[in-house]
Amino acid sequence: MNLWTIFLTGLTTGGVSCAAVQGGLLASIIANQKKQELEEKDKNKKITPETLTKIDQLDWLPVTMFLSSKFISHVILGFLLGGLGSVFAINQGVQITLQIFTALFMFATAMNFLDVHPIFRHLAFTPPKFLRKLVKNSSHSQAIFAPAVLGLFSIFIPCGVTQSIEVLAIASGNPIQGALIMGTFVLGTSPLFALLGIVTAKLTENWREIFNKTAAAILIALAVYSFNATLIVLDSPVTIGKISEKVTWFFSDERFSQKKTEAQAVKQVGDLQKVTIEIKNNGYYPKYFKVKKDVPVELTLSNGGVYSCASSFIFREFDISSVVKANTKEAFTFTPKEKGKFTFSCSMGMYTGVMEVI
Repeated sequence: MNLWTIFLTGLTTGGVSCAAVQGGLLASIIANQKKQELEEKDKNKKITPETLTKIDQLDWLPVTMFLSSKFISHVILGFLLGGLGSVFAINQGVQITLQIFTALFMFATAMNFLDVHPIFRHLAFTPPKFLRKLVKNSSHSQAIFAPAVLGLFSIFIPCGVTQSIEVLAIASGNPIQGALIMGTFVLGTSPLFALLGIVTAKLTENWREIFNKTAAAILIALAVYSFNATLIVLDSPVTIGKISEKVTWFFSDERFSQKKTEAQAVKQVGDLQKVTIEIKNNGYYPKYFKVKKDVPVELTLSNGGVYSCASSFIFREFDISSVVKANTKEAFTFTPKEKGKFTFSCSMGMYTGVMEVI
């Protein structure tokens, strides 16, 4: 991929994929700050029609700080990945932990919008004293500090597309090229984040009552989605999909198509059960197949040119975790020792599939 293609990837699939988690977190911080700012202005009677329509510094400053620090942290990460390779790849356990934190933070923000309890008012990251002294206006110091911290730590909650770009940075084998790859990608994602941040700020001001309830509902949905996605990655026995599976099973035609799919997917070659999973932009094919217990399985992942989240493949039960490069194949061999259904997914839990051991 050249840098122009990497930029377009960030502008399209990368921006949308990253916004699913990081965008909700950014919107939460900005909306929290705006809520506090407006409450303060209400007390001092400083709200005028002009302030509600004009895009002022406190509208664009948080977004600018987030994007700037995110760009810097990813350029540094790209430099390290290009020079030292996968040694600096982000640990999956850290990603999962921060994704859970993100879900909890968005849920707590929703509770703040709904005024459920005063404890949820204390969600803002408090700037250190030196920053408050440096920036005399407390609103400005808050607008600088929290989004900047979030931008720096965004490298720890990468979407699947970001992980694919990180693989490109590692493959470059060059620190400068790695930095250019990661920086170009983040620049591509920036327009969507900028739009999301400014729109959040203005909606908070102009439609406070409606926005609080609507934003709370959206954030609760995002929190549930994010937490459920983490459970999927962990192959938890309790997920929304597994709970509803028995109900929806009898009302869909999937049970018929799966029988056909599983017959075509798994082939017995000697002592091996061979199955190939095609990685597509919209998920995995087949999404369901059956294998026999105590018989070795050779699982081949085939990526025909995909840079979506699906290229970051996780099959936790069998210790498989890989970002499959575009136009390549990777094979893994393992022996299932227990009967049951085991979930594989992308790193964000967006795309999933099931292997049943019989």
